[in-house]
Amino acid sequence: MLKIQIKIQKYILLLCEKIQKNTITESILIQTPYVTLDSIKKTISSKIPGAYLRFGDGDILLMEYKNELLQKRNEQLAIEMKEAFSLAGTGIFKCLPLHSKRYGMMEHMCPGVHEGSDKWARDMLRRTYKYFIGNLIYSHVALSYVTAYDSEYAISFYRFLKSQNIVFVGNETVDKNIINKLFGQAIHIKTPCKGSFSEINRIEDELIAYLEKNKNLFLVVVVAMGCSGRVLEKRILKAKLNCFLFDFGSTMDIFCKKKTRAWMEIDNTIDNNHYQKILEII
Repeated sequence: MLKIQIKIQKYILLLCEKIQKNTITESILIQTPYVTLDSIKKTISSKIPGAYLRFGDGDILLMEYKNELLQKRNEQLAIEMKEAFSLAGTGIFKCLPLHSKRYGMMEHMCPGVHEGSDKWARDMLRRTYKYFIGNLIYSHVALSYVTAYDSEYAISFYRFLKSQNIVFVGNETVDKNIINKLFGQAIHIKTPCKGSFSEINRIEDELIAYLEKNKNLFLVVVVAMGCSGRVLEKRILKAKLNCFLFDFGSTMDIFCKKKTRAWMEIDNTIDNNHYQKILEII
């Protein structure tokens, strides 16, 4: 009799979880790029510590102990990625690339250009939904979208970012002139081109040392180091330092004249010099 009761309880729990999962995945709408960036700007202006975490399919794969394009699977990385997904609270902006007909789109979005299929988006959400219960889901492509399609807004946001006390944590190959144009005279903590998790302890140590040395300043840490950047952000948040961590993402590549994403290749409506013009105006 007891065994039957246990089986019934397990069945009820599984059924409730399935209902909860389906309810959540069908009721969500992703925040727009403008709401995302405006909310982040307000948080930084108020000097509230926090982070913008652009989770994508690569992060999900690594959390599931699978390889992704620029990072091999790693047990410790999988554990820490789960911890990063679990972050919540004031100042935390978590994203998933859900822009689709089902979860919300913007003008100019189309398949391959910031839009995914409903099926693909729903699959990612079902694999991660428990980390977003009670939290808004922000736009994963906010910065790249406004940079491509709203120069006036993008320039205003980049100028705001540049006016902050910036630390840039990113690819060792990024030209110093590009860093200066985007962020002013920012310190550059260099990361490998791929597999950044192999050096994450060194990167973390350098960043914490700089943040503690300048603890009287509110700093904005701009991160562009792939999936391992989300783990770095998690570690710095846990250290409770006086900073906001902003995940810049692959938008850096377009300023470096590197077409590393499908949307950079597909969208032929944008002038070849569009991004360089923005860079010169900032």
